[in-house]
Amino acid sequence: MKNIKIITFILAIFMLNTSCENDGGTSVIPLDNGALPDFNLVAGSDDFIKIGGFNNLSLKFTVGIGEGEPTSFDLKAFWLTAAGDLYGPGTFDTNVTSFPKEYAITSTDIFNAFSELNSVADVSVGDRIMFFTSFKLADGTVLDVLNSNGEPNYYAADFSQITDYTIKFEYFVICPPQPGNYRVVMHDSFGDGWQTDDPNGGSGIIVTVDGVDQEVGMCSPYIPSTFECTPSADGFEADEDAIITIPEGALKATWNFPGDAYGEIGFEIYGPGDELLLESGFGEAGAGVLPVTLCAQ
Repeated sequence: MKNIKIITFILAIFMLNTSCENDGGTSVIPLDNGALPDFNLVAGSDDFIKIGGFNNLSLKFTVGIGEGEPTSFDLKAFWLTAAGDLYGPGTFDTNVTSFPKEYAITSTDIFNAFSELNSVADVSVGDRIMFFTSFKLADGTVLDVLNSNGEPNYYAADFSQITDYTIKFEYFVICPPQPGNYRVVMHDSFGDGWQTDDPNGGSGIIVTVDGVDQEVGMCSPYIPSTFECTPSADGFEADEDAIITIPEGALKATWNFPGDAYGEIGFEIYGPGDELLLESGFGEAGAGVLPVTLCAQ
């Protein structure tokens, strides 16, 4: 069995712990405490942006403090296009001192925040907006959750490692999905099935269609699966197929990948017409929403 790695998190930026070895002296390097936000969707609100209803948009969520004692925060966001262009950060609110605060972001707010977006004609299916906070501490320190490239601004492996709070908030631009059978071709370079969010097994790719989950993934020989997994062939670079069915009239389909414990997982996703929608090489996919889009005709 593979070695199980234990990851100890140091929330650099948010919790900077600069320690040193005991050299027999009396010097002490101080611990600077930071802060973590906590985003929450307002009950009953959409967690996506429907391309056909963009001009009537209202993204409702709250921003609170998960950890720490910041004096204020600014609400910011990046816009990442389906083609990979990054806009921003745009600023939606500044110097917020009362937490939590509720927001209802409109299309006008988005157009005002990003100079590259002037109308719905500049918005495409597969685009996404990533909201984050910029905290100010009592000593004047400013802590941004995302850096200028829209990436996590601390040293932990990724945001999926921290489960207590939602520390960034993403909305994808979607369309009603094309109904039919979608084929997921799964690979494992080590030949022992998938180890995803558990070093011995874990979840599969979860496709949520109008609130109903379907899950596919390779079985692991180390622990039983919690879903109907696909047995993997023994040997190097196992390859297997699984099917996700999207029914007629579906309004929304979201594809989520749980992560890759050892960087051994690869997969391709094909639409009902066998068109390639997403290709991910070994170890390329990070935990989170997969950009799988095929609009209903």
